[in-house]
Formats: sequence, C-alpha cells, structure tokens
Amino acid sequence: MSVSTSSRIAAEAAAQELSWLKRWVVLGIVCVGVFMNTLDTGITDVLNPVFTAQFHLNLYVEYWIELSYAIPLIGMLLPAGHLGDRFGRKNVFLAGMILFGGGSGLLTLMPTFESMFVARVIEGVGAACIAANGGVLAVSVFPWNQRGQVLGIIGTAVALGLKFGPVMGGLLYDNFGWRSAFLINVAIGITFVIIGANVVPASRRSPGRTFDVWGALLFVIAMGCLLVIINQAPTWGWSSPQTLILSGGVVVFGSAFFWVSRHVKDPTIDLSLYKSRNFTVAVAAAFISFLALTPINHLLPFYMEHVQGLHVSETGLVFITTTIAIAVTQPFSGRWADRIGSRPVASLGLLLEGLGLLTLAFIPLHMNPDWLVPELVVIGVGVGLFRSPNHRALFGAVPRDKMGQAGGYQHLPRQLGESIGETGVVTMFTAIVLASAALAGIHAVDPASQAVAAVPQPAPVPTAQAAPAGVARPPVVVGAYVPAAQAGQPVARGAGLPIISAAPGTTIDANTADDTIVDVPDDSAGDAKDSGLSQAVTSLPADVQMLGYRLMWGLAGLISLGGAAISWFGRESEEEVAASTPRRMAVRPAPQTG
Repeated sequence: MSVSTSSRIAAEAAAQELSWLKRWVVLGIVCVGVFMNTLDTGITDVLNPVFTAQFHLNLYVEYWIELSYAIPLIGMLLPAGHLGDRFGRKNVFLAGMILFGGGSGLLTLMPTFESMFVARVIEGVGAACIAANGGVLAVSVFPWNQRGQVLGIIGTAVALGLKFGPVMGGLLYDNFGWRSAFLINVAIGITFVIIGANVVPASRRSPGRTFDVWGALLFVIAMGCLLVIINQAPTWGWSSPQTLILSGGVVVFGSAFFWVSRHVKDPTIDLSLYKSRNFTVAVAAAFISFLALTPINHLLPFYMEHVQGLHVSETGLVFITTTIAIAVTQPFSGRWADRIGSRPVASLGLLLEGLGLLTLAFIPLHMNPDWLVPELVVIGVGVGLFRSPNHRALFGAVPRDKMGQAGGYQHLPRQLGESIGETGVVTMFTAIVLASAALAGIHAVDPASQAVAAVPQPAPVPTAQAAPAGVARPPVVVGAYVPAAQAGQPVARGAGLPIISAAPGTTIDANTADDTIVDVPDDSAGDAKDSGLSQAVTSLPADVQMLGYRLMWGLAGLISLGGAAISWFGRESEEEVAASTPRRMAVRPAPQTG
C-alpha cells in the first residue's frame, strides 16, 4: 500500500468523527492563527522606521529585529511539526498561539531595543508551532477530496494578514503609539485559545516516540548561521571573519545534523521522506516559486517610486492586485486539484507565474502604471493556482504519523526562498546597474556621503560637446535622481549642500536627509552599509536602472518556468500512484485519540 493511499484511508476515517459544522469551526480557528502570524509581520514591517528613529538605530542594527524572529521561526518549523505528531497537533497549535500572543504582549513592555529580541524569539517559536501544525490540524478533520480547498482557504487567510498588517499597524500607531499595535495579537490569542480548547477535538498522538533533541538543536543552530550569513554577509563582506566563521558553523552543525538524523531511531526531521518523488518535487517547486517572486516583491516598489515617480500609497494600490488575485484564486485552485489532481493545476500555476514575470522584462521605460495591473494579476493567479495544489501534494506524499513534518515543510521553502532571494536580488541588481552606469560613463554618488563633504563645491555641468580626439571624456557625476513625473519641477536647495546638475537645465536636490515619511529624528541616514538597495544605486538615471530591473524580472520568469517543468515532469500523477496499489482495501480503524 502506498503512503498516499494509506493517508487517504486514514483521513477518510478521521473525517467521519466530526460534524460538518465542527469541521468548519476548526478551519476558522486555524485561519485565525495563521492570519495572526502574517498580521504581525505586516505590522512589524510598517513600524521598522519608527523603531529606527525612536531607538536611534542604523539599518544594520535595526534588521536584527527581523532576524531575532526569523531564526527561531525557520529553525523550529520542522521540530514543531514533530512535536505535533508526538503530543497532538491541537496541543502544540494552541501552545503556539499562547507563545505568540504572550511574546507580543511582552514586546509592548520592553524598554530597550535589545530587550525586544527576547519577545521576538518567543514570537518566532510560537509562530513555528502555529505554522507547522495549523494546516495539518485543519486538513485532518476534512475528507480527502476537500483537502485542496481547505489549504486554499488557509492560503487566503495568510494573504489577507500580510495586507491588513500594515494598515492596522499604521492606524494603531497614529492614534495610540507603536506598542498598542502588538496588543491586537494578545486579544486574538486569548480569545481563540479559549475557543479552540473547547471546540477543537483532541488530536491523535503517537505514543512511545522519542524526541530527537540533538537533531532539533543542530538543525536550529545550522539554520541560524545560514540566515545570518544570508542577511548580513553583504554588509560584513563575503570574506569577512564573521562570514567565514558562520560558514564554518553551517558546515559543521549541518553535517552533524545529517549524521544524527541518519543514525537515530526516530529523528525529529526524517530525511527518508525525500525518497518520495512527489514530496521532493513539492518542496523544490515551492522553493523555486518563492525564489522567483523575490525580484517582484523587492524591486517593483523601487521601480514604481524611483522610475515612475509614484507615491508610496499609489505603489501599494498597484501592488496589492497580486495579493488580491492570490487570495481569490487559492480556494478555487485547491478545489480544482481535488477534482483533477495536483500535478496539472500546480504546473499550470508556475507556468502562468513565469509568463507574467517574463512580460515585465519588456515593459518600456515610462508607461502608465495602470498597465502593470494585468501583468501583476497574471502573476497572482499563477501563484494562487500553484500553492494550494502543491501543498495538497505535499501532505498526500507522507504517512499520517509524519504529517506534522509536512506542515513544517509547507512553510520552510517560503522562508528560505525569500531570505536567499532577497540577498541574491540586491547583490545581482546592484552589480548590473553599477556596471551599466560605468559603461555609460556615469559614476554613482551616495547622497549620504555628500552630506559630510568638507567644502561643498558645485559639480561641473556636463556639456553636449564632444571631447577632443585622444582625450578621455570626463565621467558624468549625478546626485539623487528625480523621477520622470517630477522632472522640471522646482526643488528646494538643501541647507549647506550644493545643487548638482545631472543634465543642462535640470537641478536636483542632493540632500535626502529631509525626505522622510514620518517626521521624527532619524539616525540611520548616515549608514551607507545597509543590506537593501543603496541610494547610490537608486539615484542613478532611470534608463540605467531599467537594465537591472528587466534582467532580474526576466531571470525570475525563467526560474519559474523551470519550476513548472520540474512540477510537470517530476511528479507522479495520482492515477500513477493509484495504479501501483491494490484496488480493494479495507478501511483501517482510526487510532485512539489522546
């Protein structure tokens, strides 16, 4: 009997134990849990500038508020799934909501930025318990033929949380201060832990199993070292002592983890799951999809604001079309996969995602931003078509007593794909744009470095006259780039700073210290070593930047199309799986609940 068929029979038996209403109540509680996670992510993103100003931080230090949450979240995803298999998914899921809500409440009490790390670590562990066990808890109470639909609804809750977070965080901050924004998680956690404890049925346990402490610890340490390298190596330098030491840590602790996982009787992270083609392809395809989306998520806002000249609010309105398309499509794609199988729907989704990304590589330099909406909708529909069927295939490829680990793998590719992709995008985009500028004879100047010039001197205005034969043409030096929508408008002169001309007749304010969204003191302006796109790159002329945007979006499209090929040719169809098992099998009795 195949793993997929065995899991299906057990799921059908378990689904008969609950009424229709109780199943949907369980699904609603799970959706609230994952919504709370992503809501907090959006709130933190919108409050990062506030933390930077209030605690007098530079961007390098401030980013540790993200790492202190991401490291325990990613490191604990798979161990938390194993804990759910052993102690019951309901217990671990509700414990995660308690930890997450408690960490959020503790965050509001922390007097210093460093003490906030403790609360964020608690939040990260709680988020891992929720993410690893929430989806498994929901699908385990529904029949097999509704599994894709259930995962699609959960995916919609994830997407909505990401978009409501910045809105909710901004409203609460404006009216009650930033600490009030995290109290919403406390209220949600208390309410739904009480409801869940009384409504959600006791989950099945696997008695007699041990917890592989060393395997889990080694995995968390190795993943922590990897995440710090990914996020901080561009700042430290890839050959710096810190990067080399952490790279050694990844090799040593990672090797030790693999050795332990292969030699213990019941490993926390069972590497034998990768023997299943469908499991391996589902994990790989998810990683590829999230990796391919990183150039859109990270670069498109810069393109809209620095090239098209849109305000942040206008960028958000255009960009939200992708999220809406994902949220609307996921429940239907899951239901469609329930009817015809995961393989064709997931592969079609990656194909549409790749085609949508490729179209962005051909957009003109200046265009009506509204024309981006159809392309973003195609990308969003493709993502929505892919995720639910792919998660459905992932759960269907593991035995029932390993479903918790499948829940961890449901989210691990996303976290790794986004972390690795962001660093790769920044590094490659910066290299492409600076190389293009050098070939054009343009030298980028970081506006922050101009502020510390000892004696400000106006830069020479380049002329259209050709250089004499045999004489090298002087490079063009530019300051902060003004988008096309603002070209020709008068710009105020910065105090004590020169006005630098990028072209005859065009004046540009080189002082960006006063270009703030929130009117608070900001000590981060002098930090030129942040891990995001530097002002020296985004201040270059639009045509120079566009080469980087186009190449990165084109590369993302090719990566996604490669993922579609892997999804189609690498998976076994459900008909092939069914053909390899006996046609007539008795339904096994459901295990006793704990």
